[in-house]
Amino acid sequence: MEKIAKVKDLKRGESIGFHYKGKEGILVKTKQDKLVAYSRVCPHEGGTIVWDADINKLLCECHLSIFNVDDGTVYKYSSLFDKMGNLTPIELKVDNNQDVYAV
Repeated sequence: MEKIAKVKDLKRGESIGFHYKGKEGILVKTKQDKLVAYSRVCPHEGGTIVWDADINKLLCECHLSIFNVDDGTVYKYSSLFDKMGNLTPIELKVDNNQDVYAV
């Protein structure tokens, strides 16, 4: 397990980037106060995943693919692609001190 944040440091609708097992991740506190984390690597060609609070979705900066924040599934992607995979989830654990860990 690797500590990545404290619950109190994350405001609703915000995200932070973190490193876990040598890879980049993104942690989001949704507008419903749910914590979710995913690999920041787009499954298409490895572009960087960013959080867009205005539309409540995760985006790939390369080709503007859009992913659902609740489960990492594809919401929309370019018709130029044959297919698009979902984001890789990162399991989280919150301890009694409200520290958030990537498991």
